[in-house]
Amino acid sequence: EDNDIPSGAQLVPVFDIRASAGYGAIVPDFESVEYTLAFPPDYLRSVTRAPKDKLAIIGVKGDSMEPTLKDDDIVMVDLSKTSLGYDGLFVLRFDEALHVKRISRSGPGHITVISDNRQNYPPVEYRVADVEVVGKVIWKGGKV
Repeated sequence: EDNDIPSGAQLVPVFDIRASAGYGAIVPDFESVEYTLAFPPDYLRSVTRAPKDKLAIIGVKGDSMEPTLKDDDIVMVDLSKTSLGYDGLFVLRFDEALHVKRISRSGPGHITVISDNRQNYPPVEYRVADVEVVGKVIWKGGKV
């Protein structure tokens, strides 16, 4: 049967959610799993040590994170990494929308939200209290 899962493969849920790589879009909370992607366990361990129930794959919509992430790419998110104590690429909820952005600490109680496409999307400072961290982006996939 074509739907057989490779022996020992780790399944990561793929949600029908798109994080905005633009100015933001209202999206639902994580709901039902659309499908799963199978990863060889050794490869997945090389990417993350997070337990598989703390991993999710979602889509990217928009051009603000180009060239790093393109419209319709997918990203794996480590839902256990929600600290804004270090810089990195995160899925964030702010302004009532889900975003995939780079963050940098910018002073006590503040972060700078950065798009890689800085020509069209300048950095914006937010109060940490106004930003919910969904998780850290740890892997990407997409069309060539």
